[in-house]
Amino acid sequence: MDPKVEKFLEDNNMTYLYLLLANLEVERLSNLPFTVKKQIKGKITNKALEHIAANNIPDYVMQEFEEEQTSEIEE
Repeated sequence: MDPKVEKFLEDNNMTYLYLLLANLEVERLSNLPFTVKKQIKGKITNKALEHIAANNIPDYVMQEFEEEQTSEIEE
């Protein structure tokens, strides 16, 4: 990594990087299909911040696909 960038991130306690990642996660969640977005509880911005803080980026599209597959098998 560039030493200037590294120093900037160290000086700002990684806040900049955290917010940058959260912004990308908001964009990703906003671009999900409506059927997937309606399953997300709470505001997208809050959910994005939670995902980044927990370092856990769930794949909502795959989860919905798996749920559909499970419900088809049960029927």
